Amino acid sequence: MRTLNRVHGRRAMAVALAGVATAGSLGVPAAADAARSHAHTASQEVPRPGPSADPGFPAFVHMPADQAAHPNAKQEWWYTVGHIRAGGHKYGYEVQLSRKGITQISITDEESGAYTSEQNAFKPDQFSTSADKLDVRMPNASLSGPLDAMHLKAELPQGKGTLDVRLKAVGPTLYNNGTGLFPFLDDTSYYYSLPDLQTSGTLTLDGSTEQVTGTSWLDRQWGNWNWDTLHKWTWMAVRLDNGQVLNLWDMFDDNGEKHWATVLSPDGTHRVVSVDPLAPQATRFETSPTTGQRYAGKWTVTIPGLNTELVVTARPVLQEIQSNQPFTPGIDEADSSVRGTYQGRPVTGDAYVEQFGRWN
Repeated sequence: MRTLNRVHGRRAMAVALAGVATAGSLGVPAAADAARSHAHTASQEVPRPGPSADPGFPAFVHMPADQAAHPNAKQEWWYTVGHIRAGGHKYGYEVQLSRKGITQISITDEESGAYTSEQNAFKPDQFSTSADKLDVRMPNASLSGPLDAMHLKAELPQGKGTLDVRLKAVGPTLYNNGTGLFPFLDDTSYYYSLPDLQTSGTLTLDGSTEQVTGTSWLDRQWGNWNWDTLHKWTWMAVRLDNGQVLNLWDMFDDNGEKHWATVLSPDGTHRVVSVDPLAPQATRFETSPTTGQRYAGKWTVTIPGLNTELVVTARPVLQEIQSNQPFTPGIDEADSSVRGTYQGRPVTGDAYVEQFGRWN
């Protein structure tokens, strides 16, 4: 979900920011005063239709136009993760493409625990992005096409094979913070997710090609924030078997800790809710032998306002992206399982958990 190149300096963005009226008390990013007339509280529901429709409520991203690149933004990425089945195995995968020419690709075999990853940086003349449509092409990966037929192709790390899949958006768009815009690292971030992508195609692994079925999640984020203010964050993309979807943050920056989630229901309703800090309930720590970073592998996610408690477990704990970039502080992208209760009722699900920053 994240681009890894550090950018110095900041630029104030002259935009109105719709947010959460009670955000300060919830640990959710507070909205700009200019947008208070559009604000909603965490207990209110914001109905939204499908991925390509007008949301009917103040939103600062527009579908499908914002699938294309934003050349004036200093940071931008297309981040896809998924849970797929192929050849009797279940896999988790990540393919991230940054407008700066950085790719992150990983695959996890949930049956054996085998994990492999790779990060690469390319020169400007080696890749292209389109400002008119979704069309991102790197030497080892590409993402293009309309919302109902996106084509994702990636070379797997260490020459292990290829992932070649079609992604069809079938559920509503998740607008982070309910509007697709929120305060972020001394500036702002535009941000939406397509959390329900029907996935089909092929996976070629170690010379064997199998048909793929599953579900993927696409994150789109761009803006002009200041990386120098960030300490670390834990981010989760959670899909529950009852149809609820959570985009969750627990972020530490120069201004302290912020912890909240945007919750999307199958009918398009959004809730922005406070989440208890993750660190006190985090367990199963392991230290990376390559970076010395110390990552958690199990978290209890408590959302008091929704009477919800979820146990999220990485499988395996260490799924750290192996990078050849000297500026990378460490990033763990963990295919994970979920079990617990949502509004008091038992649920299970899948997740991806990202730990980024300084964790040692």
